[in-house]
Amino acid sequence: MLRCSGLPFLPGNTFPDLSQTRFHKSHHFDRWSRTCMLADQKRPGIGGKQYSPTDGPEYCLPSLYPPRQGPLLPSWLSYDRKVLCFHGFFQETLSEVDRIPYQIRKVKILYYLEDGTMQVSEPRTMNSGIPQGCLVTRQRIPRPVPYDGEFTSLLDLNINHTVQLFDRVYTITGCDDFTRRFLNRLGVSVPECVEPPIDPSTELRKKQDAAKLAKRPAYKIDTLGKFLEYDRKVLRFQGFWDDRSSLFGDLHELEVLYHLSDDTFEVKEKLPLNSGRDSNGMFLRRGRLPKQFDRLPVMGEGTPVTVLNVLGGGLKGGRYLTDSVGIGKRDDNYYRDADLAIGKMINVYGRTIMLTGCDRYTQDYYRTKFGCEDFTPIQGYSVIRDEYQRRCRRERELPPYNGWGSHEDSEGNCITVEPHPPKIDFRKFVIYDRCNLRFGSRMISKIKENNDRFFVITYYLSDDTVSVYELQIRNSGFQGGEFIKRARILTPNQDIFTPNRPSYYKAQDFYLGTTVILQDHKFNVTNADIYALKFMESHCEEFPLSNVSKIVQKIRNALQPIYKDYVARHMSKVVHKKIDDVSVATVSYEALRDMLLELLGDQIVDQEIVTLCRQFSAESKQHVKCDKELVRSAVHAELTRDLWHDLQRTKEHLYHQDPTSDGWMTPSQIVKTIKACRIPLDNALIDGMLEVLNRNNRGDIEVSDFLSMLDPIEAPCKPLQPLNIKHDICFFTPYRVTGNLIDWDKLLASIDLESSLTTQT
Repeated sequence: MLRCSGLPFLPGNTFPDLSQTRFHKSHHFDRWSRTCMLADQKRPGIGGKQYSPTDGPEYCLPSLYPPRQGPLLPSWLSYDRKVLCFHGFFQETLSEVDRIPYQIRKVKILYYLEDGTMQVSEPRTMNSGIPQGCLVTRQRIPRPVPYDGEFTSLLDLNINHTVQLFDRVYTITGCDDFTRRFLNRLGVSVPECVEPPIDPSTELRKKQDAAKLAKRPAYKIDTLGKFLEYDRKVLRFQGFWDDRSSLFGDLHELEVLYHLSDDTFEVKEKLPLNSGRDSNGMFLRRGRLPKQFDRLPVMGEGTPVTVLNVLGGGLKGGRYLTDSVGIGKRDDNYYRDADLAIGKMINVYGRTIMLTGCDRYTQDYYRTKFGCEDFTPIQGYSVIRDEYQRRCRRERELPPYNGWGSHEDSEGNCITVEPHPPKIDFRKFVIYDRCNLRFGSRMISKIKENNDRFFVITYYLSDDTVSVYELQIRNSGFQGGEFIKRARILTPNQDIFTPNRPSYYKAQDFYLGTTVILQDHKFNVTNADIYALKFMESHCEEFPLSNVSKIVQKIRNALQPIYKDYVARHMSKVVHKKIDDVSVATVSYEALRDMLLELLGDQIVDQEIVTLCRQFSAESKQHVKCDKELVRSAVHAELTRDLWHDLQRTKEHLYHQDPTSDGWMTPSQIVKTIKACRIPLDNALIDGMLEVLNRNNRGDIEVSDFLSMLDPIEAPCKPLQPLNIKHDICFFTPYRVTGNLIDWDKLLASIDLESSLTTQT
């Protein structure tokens, strides 16, 4: 394609080449061996092969460069983002400005190597009064006449050279390091940088500014540096103001803040709860604090600069100037950081405040700046405050309990005019929701028939309530069912008609072998379900009778003087049995119980013996899996009883919990889902359900199987007896104690008296 010289290279200004005979498709943007032809490291040429004298005429392909001397990459790729920067100026005539014939304007000339374009910009100067910025936008700039058919190139730019860009002549005075190195590699000699001429307008402006500054005061109040250094840095002191000598006076606890950025004070008052003072706690708003205050400052007294009247004459004909030496100025009347210390007294507009302590940052500040080391707080104030509070605030005496309502309700009626319901421990309720401990017990009564009745005592950990249910025995003469409703039960032998709150039964009061009195009925706790035993053993810090280490230590202390004789006397009770193809020395539970009672007597209870039996059990570890259909029936019965029909919400919760799940979730995630969606299932039932659900090799639970367990419509099952579901005891599985075997060698190794005796010998 040919174009007419002098016209821009735009569509419409080009003409077809009449000598062209081939009109094939260009292959510049093709890919050869996964490499773009333009970005290939081979030299330019069709097919990626250069001309060689040894090749035949069929390899003589056209090229823009001599043989084997072409560039490896095109210019737009090799010089991408590479710019040459020149510094220069141009002179602008100012004929209409007095005493300034011209002005020098400094510019920056940028030359883009990738396409040969140029850009001229002038750095912006504040309040210059002339438009600055980009003077010539990025483009290819033609050379002046008679070379207007060409464009300004890199060879036209050098230091101490002039170049005409459109209608202005620019003189180049310097360049950056990259430009100098680039031109030197091309073989172009670059002279040293030259200084631009002095601008008359700038010099005149400097003289005018100097003349203006001469009329200002000889000093300058600069607070910016102090503000930047100490902004948001505050010295904090504790103090008090004793106002008890005045009428209706009080002891005020204060907090003194000193702002280092501007030397101002701020005093806040710590108001005690229900103090009766109508205040927001602000004792002194932020401002400079004078040491002596005898009058209000006159107008203009607080200004930083003082104006002096040199010649009189009133408002007309007088002459004024600023006080540059500070005549009559007093700045030492205000408190500074050097005036503050623990034990000092400061005057806050007639109120004497004593400083008693400070924080850690204040200690570091005074230790660094003033070299102080003693920061011991004054203890006298705490003694005065405690004595004053003890004298002014007496504990409220409540009347004795009269039997109406609960003790908490009676206290609320006596404390406030508008009583509120007692607050529950919501955190405890959330943690122990549906965590119930069940114990089997028998009634102790003078009536012979009552001694054969079996009861289930349920302790609810969420609110410390107790309920008692009687199991029905056929032909016993007793109907069974709910015996004591769920409520907090008082411990026996205490006077409830007192102002103090009575004590209630706690979870630690129920254990195997104990006797409890619930509403004038005496029960002997004989058994507990497996969940209760596991819970007490996992929380052994709260249940010391289930702490194995303490029980073993008790046995160790009792056996230490008679260890060998005691073990030898009872070796006849040890029987070797084969368990899991391993010979184990075992002893029965009954024999171990007799041995421990003989050794400790009343110092050990059944709860501790059962804990030892469970810890050192020699039974096979094979776990008998629950019946899946029975668990499904129990789950459906619980959901039907509580009218639960929120399965769709459970599915949404599972999806939001893990949107990318592959249909399997961990048991902990399943338990969290049950708690979050408030599915009405007991913990024992949840454990049984997790045991029978389908699992993979990693132990994860199948989500579809879990959802089918909660859907009584899609997966119906056989119903259970309503009697067991109605009273929450269908999952009471008492721990079987009789007949259990204990690993004798493991128990002796835990007691570890053999090694101690050997060491003593």
